[in-house]
Order: sequence, then structure tokens, then C-alpha cells
Amino acid sequence: MARISKGQAVLAGLAVLHAALLVWALMGLAEWLFGAVPWPEVTNPLFPRPVLLWHWLSVIAASSAFLTGLMLRWPGTPLAVVLGYGAMALVCLVETTQYLVHETRWLAMAAEYAAYLAIGSWLFFSATARRVFRREGS
Repeated sequence: MARISKGQAVLAGLAVLHAALLVWALMGLAEWLFGAVPWPEVTNPLFPRPVLLWHWLSVIAASSAFLTGLMLRWPGTPLAVVLGYGAMALVCLVETTQYLVHETRWLAMAAEYAAYLAIGSWLFFSATARRVFRREGS
């Protein structure tokens, strides 16, 4: 039986994470478009509609960039994902500073930003990501 490397395990975990993010964002966008949906709502009612649209579209963009880039082994995947994360970070900043009121909002924002930095760094600097996204000479 073939053994998977730590890098391959990270890549598989990131694929699962981005697939889950895509499903979540598509559910949220469906709520935004149709209002009533047959599943429990995933949208935060504190956010106005334009912020929610930005929220859902940025998550769809980042997760789609990762999953499509992984399937195609596209060399531009790390940059595309980081740009998607940048859009997500901006909407997070707006949501946190303008609409959220819970006491742990700053901790949640910091954790989200740390995840973006960790994943983005891994996509740019890990040997596995370089191999998968055909950037061996980078």
C-alpha cells in the first residue's frame, strides 16, 4: 500500500476544506438570491445584502480557484487563491468592524487571517505545492 506524504495529506485536507467552503458559499448565495431555502440558513442576518453578496462571491472565487487550479495543476493557482483570500479578508474586516458585536469577533478575525497566511504561504513555498502546480523551478 502506498504511503502518502505529509504534503499530500495537507493538499487533500485543503481540497476538502475548499470543497466545503464552496458548498457553504453556494448555499449562502442561494439564500441571497431566493430568500427562502429548504435548509437551515447560513447567512448572518447582521450583514446588509451588498456585504453578503461580496462575502459569498469572494468565498466562491477563492474556493473555485483552489479546486479548479488543483484539478488542472494550473501554475497560477497560488496567486489566484491568495487574491481570493485578500477579498475574503477585506470583507471580514468590514463585517468585523462595522456589523459584528460579539466579544470574540477580533479573535475570530485574527484566526481567519492566520489561516489565510498559513495556507497562502504553504501554496507558495511548499515543495508539494510547487510540484502539483508545476512550479518546480521556482
